Amino acid sequence: MSLLVIIVIAAVAASLAIVLVLVGMRSSRLAEELGEARRRLEALQGEHRALAAKLATTHEEDRKKIGWLDHQEQEINWLRDELEKRPKIVRKTYKILTLGVKATGKTSLTLKWANPLIDLGSLEGTKIERYERTVSQAVHKDTMTEHVFEVHDWGGEHIVDAQQELIVEEIHGLLVVVDLGGKDAKQAEPARIQEQLQEFQAQALKYFFGPKTVASCKTVVLFINKSDLLSGTPAQVEEQAKQIYAPLIDNLMKYCTQIDVRVFVGSASYGHSTHLLFSHFVERILPKSAYDPQLLQRMKTDFAATRVPQLAPPSSSALPPATPTALIMEFGGKPVVNGASAGLGDTAPLMASAGGTSPRTPRKV
Repeated sequence: MSLLVIIVIAAVAASLAIVLVLVGMRSSRLAEELGEARRRLEALQGEHRALAAKLATTHEEDRKKIGWLDHQEQEINWLRDELEKRPKIVRKTYKILTLGVKATGKTSLTLKWANPLIDLGSLEGTKIERYERTVSQAVHKDTMTEHVFEVHDWGGEHIVDAQQELIVEEIHGLLVVVDLGGKDAKQAEPARIQEQLQEFQAQALKYFFGPKTVASCKTVVLFINKSDLLSGTPAQVEEQAKQIYAPLIDNLMKYCTQIDVRVFVGSASYGHSTHLLFSHFVERILPKSAYDPQLLQRMKTDFAATRVPQLAPPSSSALPPATPTALIMEFGGKPVVNGASAGLGDTAPLMASAGGTSPRTPRKV
């Protein structure tokens, strides 16, 4: 074999070796690229699966939210239908004004009937307080009317302001409170009684009965407080109190042809006669269409628990010897006639009789 042939063969072998090396290198690179491509594909597949799972979760959450919203819409529609079936609520307010000189027990008396659950030991002097008491809820056709007493309690030193309210506002009831003795009194106090008679003398009372009051006010109540300062049977105590305040009662009764006037004798501290105020204001102020079963039952209970005080027979406990009679005569009180009170504004017409007869028919308002 010649040298040339050997050289050619060697050259061809070298070329083949080079080609094989190049092919190997290319193959290795392709293998690496293929591996990288597979890894990227697997990563993309993993991301796709994660995204698919997330989308599935989001879809499920959206489906649940849509279901919840549908349920809420159904609830709202049901509530709307129920509300449309229920009567519309209308609120009607009746204003009652309470006034009197300082420390007569106005606030205690007011809360005894307007807010019976209040702690009377926590009371302080007031300029004006407003209390509300829902009286009844009467349904007529598609309307429920809530009838509310709004009680304005004026402090004793603000009687002039209370008079201004009578002139400006529409008042449906007036509660005038006087007492038989001041704070911590142990017996009736003539000087204090005289002060209150002077405060509510005829010239002053005319400002309480202006045209606006006469037009809107349904009843005026005089409550003689602190009856526990007098001795005797309940009937005797009531007689004494009314005779002591006879000048004021006479002045008030001058207006009885224009406005219903009523006199109560009791004690805010001990609850004597205070429960009758609520029933009286209801009877005089509230229209009969406003009565509901609960209110009727409450008034029936109040009236049933009350009896007209009967005078004790001569052998029973009599009046204390001198003080009450002296008080009565000092203030021009009327004498007792045939054992019965000659004072005006007796509470008897509001009460059931001792024989068990039913209370009188309320006047329409």
